[in-house]
Amino acid sequence: MILIDSIYIHNSGGKVLLEILINWIRVNKKDSFFFLFDSRLPSSIIAKVSPENYKILKASENNRKFFYKKEQLSFSHFLCFSNVPPPIKIEKPVTIYFHNDIILDPTKSNIGLIQKFKFRLKKKYINVKNHKHYNWAVQTSLMKDKLIKAFGVKSKNISIFPFFDEFTSVLNKDKISDTFLYVANYTLNKNHKRLIKAFMQASIETDINFTLKLTLEEKEFKVLLKETNYLKSNFELINLGILDKKGLLVAYEEANFFIYPSLKESFGLPLIEASNFSCFILASDLEYVHEVIKPSLTFDPYSTESISNAILKAIETDNLPHTKVLVENKLDNFMNLIIN
Repeated sequence: MILIDSIYIHNSGGKVLLEILINWIRVNKKDSFFFLFDSRLPSSIIAKVSPENYKILKASENNRKFFYKKEQLSFSHFLCFSNVPPPIKIEKPVTIYFHNDIILDPTKSNIGLIQKFKFRLKKKYINVKNHKHYNWAVQTSLMKDKLIKAFGVKSKNISIFPFFDEFTSVLNKDKISDTFLYVANYTLNKNHKRLIKAFMQASIETDINFTLKLTLEEKEFKVLLKETNYLKSNFELINLGILDKKGLLVAYEEANFFIYPSLKESFGLPLIEASNFSCFILASDLEYVHEVIKPSLTFDPYSTESISNAILKAIETDNLPHTKVLVENKLDNFMNLIIN
């Protein structure tokens, strides 16, 4: 039996990756997995696993430690899916799937002071709980280099296994001209404020009507409208809300452009998803982007003017280069490694 410890996974990219993992297990009919689920994880995801194959815990290291001490002999391999090693030393095979770039250098991340403090504590905790025989997995070579620098993990103990959903256009919806989409939750790191200001600036410099669609909780969207002083003009801002899978597919299918101004990512999963739907991608000119795609356009995500210029170029140019995906889906390889 293999333990997949997903405590602390309940939203954002981690939740998406966990659901992909669960779907793989269902399709491949593997019954040798047991999940530790975070109590905050949506029940719709938990319901995909047989009741006898999971346990739900409130997120805390004490809860994890109690479970590990009681049940560790039941498992042959431990997959820690939420960046954090086991709470007690495990002599059996351990793999930590690391996918949170902010933990590696929280002081340089565009997050609040309280969050920085919490991430610094988590970084110290990971250092303490890591052991030299543990193996790690990351999504890109960039993340591998950062992990080596942050925790001193040996290169031979880190494998690169990016994985993602490979869904493509199946709904046969037409692209909506001059429509931009940004799929991201609302944190400082995602750069929403600067993005909206860039769109407002672009609207002053063109007569073309264009639209930006976001995927935020309604209360977050209202805060954003207030803080950016948004006024509807030839630029329309639409919030699609938190989308289910079908809604997300529709959004990708209809968007002509996908824009991604995020300042820090371990992978940037929406970049892959948007590419699969033939969106022209405008993205931050940062290393994490160039690790996974060759975008149609890039911009300086710290410059409102640079983002605005990219928007104008996108809507005024008829022959933008198509975006190309540079990584392969290695979920099969990763899971076969865990199983074997």
